[in-house]
Amino acid sequence: MRASHRPHRPALPGAPRRRGAAVVAALIATGLTGAGCRRGGDHAAPAATPAHRAVAGDVAIVGATVVPMDRDGALPGTPTVLIHDGSIAAIAPAADVDTAAATVVDGHGKWLVPGLADMHVHLWGEGDLGLLLLEGVTTVRDMFGSPRQLDWRARIAAGSLAGPTLITAGPIFDGDPPTWPGSAVVTTPAAARAEVDAQADAGYDWIKVYDGLSAEVYAAIVDEARARHLPVGGHVPRAVGLAGVLAAGQRSIEHLTGYVPFSGDRHVGPDDVAATVAAGVWNVPTLVVTDHLAHLDDPASLAGTRGLEHVSSFVRNAWEPRNDFRLQAWTAETFAAARAGNVVRRQLVADLAKAGAHLALGTDTGNPYVIPGFAVHDELALLVDAGLTPAQALHAATAAAAELQGTPAAFGVIAAGARADLLLVDHDPLVDVGALAAPPVVIVRGVVHARADLLAAVEAAEHPVDRYAGLPALEVEGTKVVEARYDVSFRDQVIGGERARLSTAPDGARIVRGQAVFELPQRVVLTYRAAPDTLDVTVGDAPTIHVTRRGAEVVTGDLAVDVGADAVIAPQAVAEFFAYAPRLADLEIGASRPLVAAEVVTDGGLRLTPGRFTFTRQPDADGRRVYGIAGTHGELDLTGTFSVDPDGAPHQVSLTVRFGTFVTTRVE
Repeated sequence: MRASHRPHRPALPGAPRRRGAAVVAALIATGLTGAGCRRGGDHAAPAATPAHRAVAGDVAIVGATVVPMDRDGALPGTPTVLIHDGSIAAIAPAADVDTAAATVVDGHGKWLVPGLADMHVHLWGEGDLGLLLLEGVTTVRDMFGSPRQLDWRARIAAGSLAGPTLITAGPIFDGDPPTWPGSAVVTTPAAARAEVDAQADAGYDWIKVYDGLSAEVYAAIVDEARARHLPVGGHVPRAVGLAGVLAAGQRSIEHLTGYVPFSGDRHVGPDDVAATVAAGVWNVPTLVVTDHLAHLDDPASLAGTRGLEHVSSFVRNAWEPRNDFRLQAWTAETFAAARAGNVVRRQLVADLAKAGAHLALGTDTGNPYVIPGFAVHDELALLVDAGLTPAQALHAATAAAAELQGTPAAFGVIAAGARADLLLVDHDPLVDVGALAAPPVVIVRGVVHARADLLAAVEAAEHPVDRYAGLPALEVEGTKVVEARYDVSFRDQVIGGERARLSTAPDGARIVRGQAVFELPQRVVLTYRAAPDTLDVTVGDAPTIHVTRRGAEVVTGDLAVDVGADAVIAPQAVAEFFAYAPRLADLEIGASRPLVAAEVVTDGGLRLTPGRFTFTRQPDADGRRVYGIAGTHGELDLTGTFSVDPDGAPHQVSLTVRFGTFVTTRVE
């Protein structure tokens, strides 16, 4: 028998303190109509013996119509909502609350609602977090996590990173071959149990299952997750089917998989709905992602998508069907069938709601035209179009999220003891869910944000004045040899840059220190120190990854790859080509040489991948040595060219894989 172990759960974070005065000034400066802030002493004195007394650092929202979402409708009158240490301390008539010591937010003429939750996202970068807050999303569940999400979760909880409270699954559990790179491929029950234990020990909040799992492996995943007190969510594996998933007790089904294939050619009957209700399973329909995918044959129909101005041209180009492996073979008939399937999905959502089945809002953010934060409002509108009332749709986006988590009323409601995630909006969302878009005031874990400030932070992150602003200067170890800066392009669009410095250490070792900054689709900073036998690489503010050579293997933590004692330890940066240049310097024109690398991949989780390349010397061009490249990077075939400046620094590296060409070009 396996011992039961309760995994780490992030505590509901409290609000960072000592920010009241700055928030007051910022909100007043925005000129918000009817939603300003002032110190408590600036309004009529409270009753002589108030039941609740604010202390320094508290926030009080006064005069708003309160929509609590733990009951129907709005609360009578306009009670004061008092926030203390990131949680709701009291909801009481104004006369019963002494707000003299609090920061007061004036909500007269406004509606106060819980912050929104998006329970199915895929976060690509820290910039996504700002967009979510901008649109009032205060809780998210990432359904394909990695150590990066764990780092964000911890920093958000500690107050050092602005963002919604983050709940995260680990890497997807899938069969072989997996649909997505970076998945946890499990083909035996023993491997499945071991991976569940590893994800539980790492601190992930959910286990996510996918299409290609066998029935016996799926059963092992669910059983082990239950033993580790982790909920299971995700797709309905093909080998298991809807009935099997319902019987197994999977907590959430995403995208209505198992009910409706993408073409929508299956009729969903009342028995399916009744079985869903009986099983108590949750559905997260994500109508917006299937709606947008089905219209990608007509991009003009999606041109009005809110938030599109925050999406780079590089990402929008990647959204085109010809660049998406899932859609490359689609025809006009496929798109038409997908649109028909969406009609079936909406009817199913209406039937589930009518029968009393559990529904929570999710968007599948990270997919084409499903823009962080903004997509939540698209999903709310689609839920109403499907037949839900505005109150039902809002419940799916608020209180239902906490219920799905198994922590009812912990957030998503306006009630004493709940996390203080709140929105002030200008119109009644129980009449029109569109009132929730672009909220003028967002309160996250008790901290008050004006929309203007959130927007300014988003725009500053999207348009940095200096790509390397705020980064420390590159160190020199021993004697500096050369320093260079590069632009990095993909499909002829600049997506970032890199600066690198080559030094010779006192022992003669060549050391390359560098910083790569990518806007892909959000800003990501990679810092590294590459030496012949070691590599230290850091992504953002995450802990540094130390990679070292051990005989024929390159290792980091529990990962190892056998590539031979001469392999270059490569940080997915131009440093790799600083290492190749001297190894190729003696090649005659027309001659070839094979070289091997241990590629240290950090996007989507840490991986060590072998790289095996053949370099062929070509005629020099503009005084530079030039080489052709052919080989493999993991499972990817790769071709390209590589040129070297007279000072020994790489000049240009062009690498083509099946999804496009990356070019790194020296600019100074």
